Amino acid sequence: MRLYLDENVPVVLARMLAEEGVECTTARDAGTLSLSDDDHLAFAAASQRILVTFDCKDFLALATQWQQTGRSHAGIILTKAHSLQELHRRFRHLFLTHRHQDFANRILWLPPLPPMSM
Repeated sequence: MRLYLDENVPVVLARMLAEEGVECTTARDAGTLSLSDDDHLAFAAASQRILVTFDCKDFLALATQWQQTGRSHAGIILTKAHSLQELHRRFRHLFLTHRHQDFANRILWLPPLPPMSM
């Protein structure tokens, strides 16, 4: 799974995910800060990376536009802003449960952690 974190997602999360073996880059690392949402998605698509963003409303609309015009992307993971530790735990769970899933042209909400069984 290859990820591209847009400029709203903490850069340190990319380092944490890289330590887990996830190929991850950020808008800062890619030199794409201040691009439009469309350009962020185009960059992610061109580099075959799943875009990760907190900007849920705008990227839901953008994904619809791309679908209607036949444009393809590697996937979009939407999430609300959580603590860094919570985001890290949720991504670890996502990798364990969806590691081999194809996200192309799909939108996925970063799932909550399952309840702990007793």
